[in-house]
Amino acid sequence: MGTGRLPFFLLLPLFVPGAVQGEVIQDFSKCAWFFQGKVPPQGFDTQNRVKICQKYKNHYHFVTLYRTELRNPVYSAYRYPCTMGVNKEKRPSPWFYEPQIDHPHASPEMTSSNNPSSDYQAVDADYRGSGYDRGHLYPYSFNRNDSATATCTLTNAVPQEHKANVNWAKEAEDFVLKLAKICHKSGRSAYIVTGSANSTTIKMKNKVMVPEVAWTALCCTSSPSPNTDPCLSNRVLSEGQDVPRYDKDFSAAFKKRMLPEKPAVRLTVRELQKELGVGKIFESCRGTSADDEVETFRDVTLLIGAEMSAVNGVDSVKRWSWEFAVMCCLLSEIVLKWM
Repeated sequence: MGTGRLPFFLLLPLFVPGAVQGEVIQDFSKCAWFFQGKVPPQGFDTQNRVKICQKYKNHYHFVTLYRTELRNPVYSAYRYPCTMGVNKEKRPSPWFYEPQIDHPHASPEMTSSNNPSSDYQAVDADYRGSGYDRGHLYPYSFNRNDSATATCTLTNAVPQEHKANVNWAKEAEDFVLKLAKICHKSGRSAYIVTGSANSTTIKMKNKVMVPEVAWTALCCTSSPSPNTDPCLSNRVLSEGQDVPRYDKDFSAAFKKRMLPEKPAVRLTVRELQKELGVGKIFESCRGTSADDEVETFRDVTLLIGAEMSAVNGVDSVKRWSWEFAVMCCLLSEIVLKWM
């Protein structure tokens, strides 16, 4: 049984010139801890795809499955919390790109995209004067230090109109980060996969395809051992007192039509998988089967309401029922607009 949509505020053959070594890789085993259960998402298209363990300053920060023929990513997978490196975060100019996609024996680390063009990936020059933002899949705001800086690679970005990019952050990314903080506060780890879908006929600079859809999925589940998990072996900051706890695993998903722009919708991970036409995004997570998706969807609605109330200073005794009622009213109004 599905929930219905609520509008809301790979595994793969390698396609590169020549045999590739280093961090553009044949499989994700070198950085599998970014996937829930160490298993990559299943069922994504296998043609002309490159797997990247995203490396910066001698650390892996996330992973990406990249389309070379369209010069944009299928998805990036990452964790919360997972901060690597010691340097203060910064937004590089120009952004980074992956040298090994173009040259198999180049550096395994992302470097500045000073090249005027590439036959296999977007470069900074493609975005200049295009009218499109570099839309993060793994958001810069989800991290700090070198891990935040590492998100500014063009293999982690898709072209997005500025307004749609800003609204995606408000309608989806902000809520996913709130849920990830609740997950961490509750002694668990959040596994997140964010991607793009549905090719349009629009190509930026006649090279980089502009996707129609952005999507993201989160799985909150038990944490691996900090002794064997790179994300947890580093210093992990605690969440604030205003972040609530929740004693169960959960999952959630969001999807937004970017062209033409529509409000983001919240749906279950199983619904998102069906709409994308793929297999499992997560190996195993509460809320991804028909048996528990409705209950989990309801619980996540309450979690979002509780977190919003805590931030706004609502009395803890009243916040659950009050915020849930307000949110239901807002959602009802938006549903009417979509009918």
